[in-house]
Amino acid sequence: MKAGLNKQTKADKTAINLQRREAELTVIKSVQEGIAVRKDIHDIYDQVGDCIRDLFDAQVAAISTFDLKNRIEHFQYLFEDGKRHYPESRPIDKIRDHLIQTKNKLLINSDADKVIEKITNKPHQAVPGTKLPKSLLYVPLIIGQEIMGYVTLQNLDREDAFPEDDVELLESLANSLSIALENARLFNDSEQRSAELSVINSVQVGLAAELDMQGIYELVGEEVRDLFDAQVAAICTFDHSNRIEHFHYLFEDGKRHYPESRPIDKIRQYLIEHKDLLLINTNADQRIEEITGKPHVAVPGTKLPKSLLYVPLMVGENITGYVTLQNLDREYAFRDSDVKLLSTLTNSMSIALENARLFNETEQRNAELAIITGVQEGLVREMEMQAIYSLVGDTICEVLDTQTLLIRTFDHEKGLEHWEYAVEKGKHLEMEPRPLIWANKQLIKSKEYLLINEDYTKTSIKYGGKGYSKGLPPKSAIFVPMMLGGEVIGSVSLQNVDKEHAYSKSDVRLLTTLTNSMSVALENARLFKKTSKLLEESHQRATELDTVNRVSRALVTQLELDSLIDLVGELMQETFEADIVYVALYDRSLNMLHFPYTYGESIPSRAFESGITEKIITKQEPILINTNLVETFDRLEAEKKGEWVSSFLGVPIISGSEAIGVISIQSTEEENRFDENDQRLLNTIAANVGIAMQNAEAYEKLRDAMVELKSTQEQLVQQEKLASLGQLTAGIAHEIKNPLNFVNNFSDVSIELIQEAMEEVETITKGVSNLSDLNEPLQNLVELLSDVKSNLAKIYEHGSRTDGIVKSMLQHSRGGSGKMEPTDLNALVKEFTNLAYHGMRAGTNPINVDIDVSLDERVGETELIREDFSRVLLNLMNNAFDAMRSKLQEGSEKNYLPKLSVETERDDSRILVHIGDNGPGIPKELQEKVLQPFFTTKKGTEGTGLGLSITHDIIEAHGGALNFTSDTGGTRFSITLNGNR
Repeated sequence: MKAGLNKQTKADKTAINLQRREAELTVIKSVQEGIAVRKDIHDIYDQVGDCIRDLFDAQVAAISTFDLKNRIEHFQYLFEDGKRHYPESRPIDKIRDHLIQTKNKLLINSDADKVIEKITNKPHQAVPGTKLPKSLLYVPLIIGQEIMGYVTLQNLDREDAFPEDDVELLESLANSLSIALENARLFNDSEQRSAELSVINSVQVGLAAELDMQGIYELVGEEVRDLFDAQVAAICTFDHSNRIEHFHYLFEDGKRHYPESRPIDKIRQYLIEHKDLLLINTNADQRIEEITGKPHVAVPGTKLPKSLLYVPLMVGENITGYVTLQNLDREYAFRDSDVKLLSTLTNSMSIALENARLFNETEQRNAELAIITGVQEGLVREMEMQAIYSLVGDTICEVLDTQTLLIRTFDHEKGLEHWEYAVEKGKHLEMEPRPLIWANKQLIKSKEYLLINEDYTKTSIKYGGKGYSKGLPPKSAIFVPMMLGGEVIGSVSLQNVDKEHAYSKSDVRLLTTLTNSMSVALENARLFKKTSKLLEESHQRATELDTVNRVSRALVTQLELDSLIDLVGELMQETFEADIVYVALYDRSLNMLHFPYTYGESIPSRAFESGITEKIITKQEPILINTNLVETFDRLEAEKKGEWVSSFLGVPIISGSEAIGVISIQSTEEENRFDENDQRLLNTIAANVGIAMQNAEAYEKLRDAMVELKSTQEQLVQQEKLASLGQLTAGIAHEIKNPLNFVNNFSDVSIELIQEAMEEVETITKGVSNLSDLNEPLQNLVELLSDVKSNLAKIYEHGSRTDGIVKSMLQHSRGGSGKMEPTDLNALVKEFTNLAYHGMRAGTNPINVDIDVSLDERVGETELIREDFSRVLLNLMNNAFDAMRSKLQEGSEKNYLPKLSVETERDDSRILVHIGDNGPGIPKELQEKVLQPFFTTKKGTEGTGLGLSITHDIIEAHGGALNFTSDTGGTRFSITLNGNR
């Protein structure tokens, strides 16, 4: 019935009121009928929506409710242009927010887009799948003071579609509808709650009767899948220590899935950190990306959901896992009632799981305790190590689900593992020692057990293995270290090739306890065996010590080498009752092997070749052969000399770091005649023999030394005489040198004076061409001057030769050895500074030089070759004098005063000697060449070019360095020496 009228009389108004009341009753009746037949609340919305659609002139009729807490509106009914629509829930927009704030109707009969844009501050947009209206009417659904939703009519074709009568009628219907729908919702919630309680009770009854943990997961998983609007239901637990989640139940799109465990991702980490449920009803991909920081990726084999609900499994304050529901098709799939129901079921499951875990652990612990007690009682009685391995190995095979059991011990030095007990499919295995496998290397490194319940090959490669070397790789395995103190001495491992997750942590705990008990028992057995062996060895050592003492006392009495060797041979024959005994000595200079003592077999001297005796000397190791001598000789590549014997023992005689011979004892008839105790005793005796032979050799050397001593004494007396003569020679040379210098210098000056006198005579006799034309006195004077000049030249020539002889005598008398010796460097520098200066003053072209000497007292002594280093000082100082003389002669600087500076200093681990002058300096272009042999800056033939080169070499031979700086203001040479010597 259409309700729009233009003119109304009083009768008309009465008719309209009757129609309005009839419409209200029709709507209320439809709600009550829905409640009476226990319709779902969504069916009631559909029924009411159809009634409203029939009453009004509108292409669009809608009923929506608000979730004010989450600021979401849910479309309960939407009809447009003859077609029903089912849009997803969406956030409350500004139009709906206007209704919530005003709690009053909103009528827009014209300019709809502008009015809507004014309210929302943005262009008007239609609900997805619909088009924009030209007339709109929103009437709120209010219960008490709270708005629960709204009813809207919209006309898509024309403006002013809703007159005042329609507005009043819709308001009246909305008031009645609010109460009716609230009653229906409360009734529906009550029914839902009853159903939920029934479900919870049935689940809890089932949980109370179920003590198998996987059974609990299955029970709850199936109930959750049936109860909720979700294509995905899953129950997972966390392994916090390994940061892994395990999937105990996963159902998606009508199919059970069994994904493998995987690392805890950021969504699960969010649950762990917040310990609260996570509800995502819209924009799932965006919300997940906000939490994880990366795009949302589905579990392999599944697809991404649009609504997600995660409820944590809590035990006390600890989160042990979670239950999740996911809807793959639509957003806002989970309401508050769904969250509450799932939370209740999850809490009940947490309690049931914890009870089951405690019950299982108690039962497991009781069983483990009985096994451990039985094993430990057996271990206490066992002191034989192999029996201990068998007892523990047999027990483990009986108790645990394993097809392969290995008990291994480790040889860390050689990197080998020994299989002490091995069973595969009920069959015992025997294996030779083999290199440590990857798992045992990991145990040694981490000292913690290794539990592999899946991806064995992948785990093997991760820790440096190559998968599995033989047959099929196991699907499950446990490796537990055998610990002694802080060291891993072995391992116990279980393997199952048929199924993954064959071993639980309780299996690890039981295996660890048994392994620890076995480690203690093995150590006790080892200590018992060691103690017994020590007692036996102590008795054996006492016997050996008595023998060694007896042999040593006998050896001490002999200092003659030949007699000593005979004594050793006789003692060996007597001590070991051997059929053959020999003592062999190696002459390295002749490469010959001599046998100064033999018993039972005559052995001549021979060249050092490849016999068994030569092998002992070469390797400096004893050789014990009790059986199969032919085979052993072949293996050692040793040539047999003499007859074959049944048992052979030979040990080297060591002197210092070399083997000088061999003592050998042999049995011609009996195999296994000698053992390790005999070898140790013979080794000890051989060591004493080596010392005794050294003493004998030392005695012989002492006798030779006494003979040489007398000869040496005579030589010392002669050397003392020669030394005295040397000192006398040095004294005479020193005494001769000073007057000789005067002779040479005055003869040189006298030659110059004679030359000047002759020049004067030539001036007087200028113009006389023939000497005979001069008067007799002048003739005599010229001849006399010529003779004197000739005599002086001879005096200077022979004086210079004599000076060279004196210098050689002085050099020889110093007795330099060319060896590095501790030398007082400051004293040496001071001495040769004075010597250089006075030498310069006594030579030709002397100059006055100001000498500045600065010596650092910290320099002390350093190791030098005194004679060589003195040459260094003289060369550098003479070069300085030459440079300053050159500058003085050039006259390039007024008031120039030559100055020589000599300085020593200690700097950390270095000693420095500086020698500087204020001469003209070395031109920059020549500085790189001055240390080269035969290069000189001196003029003409004054220099050889070897002085600085020799100086540089001497300093480098001392482990030092020579550096210099030079400019127009002078040159400074620096010598750097090692101050630690």
